[in-house]
Amino acid sequence: MRTVVFAAALVALHGCAHVDAGRPAASSPAVAASGAAAAPTEAEPQRLDFQATLAEGEAITIDNPYGDVRLRFGGFAHALEIHAVLQQPANAAPIAVEPDVRGDRYRFVPRLPAGAIVAPGQRLDVVAFIPVGHAASVRTERGLVESRGVRGDIELESVSGDIAIRGTQGRVLAQTGTGSIEASFESAPNGSQQRLATSTGNIVLAVDDRLGAALELATSGVFATEFSLEVEHLANQEPNKRAHTTIGGSDARITVESRRGEIRLLRRSAFTPLGGKPADEEHEDNDSD
Repeated sequence: MRTVVFAAALVALHGCAHVDAGRPAASSPAVAASGAAAAPTEAEPQRLDFQATLAEGEAITIDNPYGDVRLRFGGFAHALEIHAVLQQPANAAPIAVEPDVRGDRYRFVPRLPAGAIVAPGQRLDVVAFIPVGHAASVRTERGLVESRGVRGDIELESVSGDIAIRGTQGRVLAQTGTGSIEASFESAPNGSQQRLATSTGNIVLAVDDRLGAALELATSGVFATEFSLEVEHLANQEPNKRAHTTIGGSDARITVESRRGEIRLLRRSAFTPLGGKPADEEHEDNDSD
């Protein structure tokens, strides 16, 4: 099933090499690979697969300056899977992709050699299956960051890429520069403080009446909402408007910020199967889609 999800997320790339990597030994920070990727000719894609058994509560860091990162629900065991597609043109400096462990974090931090720059057509796109209860931190440069169905805290950051979030059961912190943010929340964890922020992009947040959070929204752009807002105008400030509302209780707090972009706060409806009762996003956003 995960092969189907991976193929859908990275759009059916062909001619792929296969690499398996396990958790590094305690005496070594490097991850030993059971095979080596085939030498590239042009920008032919290579598939790279990594697996690791995480310690309970061990966090995950993915810092990928060379493409997109997609997070998916990875099951109930402490098993992390990372699948990547590397496009490595001939004569381009190689991107090192071996994970490592530092402190209490498993890290996937691909990097070019010092002083090298990205060649035309060179990129790395990543899909990571995050097991339940493990926090994940993701960073990209211009690449998309997407999270679907993850059951743990997530921290997503991009310099200028878009961010999309759906079906997360944990705290969400998301920030981008010029990119947009689209998020769908069913309920907020009690006591959590969550944040969606972009410098100039638009933000769309869809929630239902079970959210259980006090919201603060700020922008110099336009508010568009299906909920009642109390709007405060802030003279000579940027953002120049701040709005407040409470949806389904105030046990959590959510901040939504854009300096100049439009903020849309929409009401989402729980999916209701024919003849059945509403289903939550746990069922909508499993790893089968």
